[in-house]
Amino acid sequence: MSVTIYLRTVGDYAAMNSVWDEWVPVGHTPARATVGAKLIDSEYRVEIQATAAVAAKP
Repeated sequence: MSVTIYLRTVGDYAAMNSVWDEWVPVGHTPARATVGAKLIDSEYRVEIQATAAVAAKP
């Protein structure tokens, strides 16, 4: 699994990281990139894109 987190301002990084640490189980953290970006809606503070794969059942 990998996650890309887009923040309206990098000043929100510490707050986002705090929420992330509460949300993601210890030992199961995916690869992650966090970047500052102009988001699609000026009211948004964060956008998250996640990519995951699961094994197919035989």
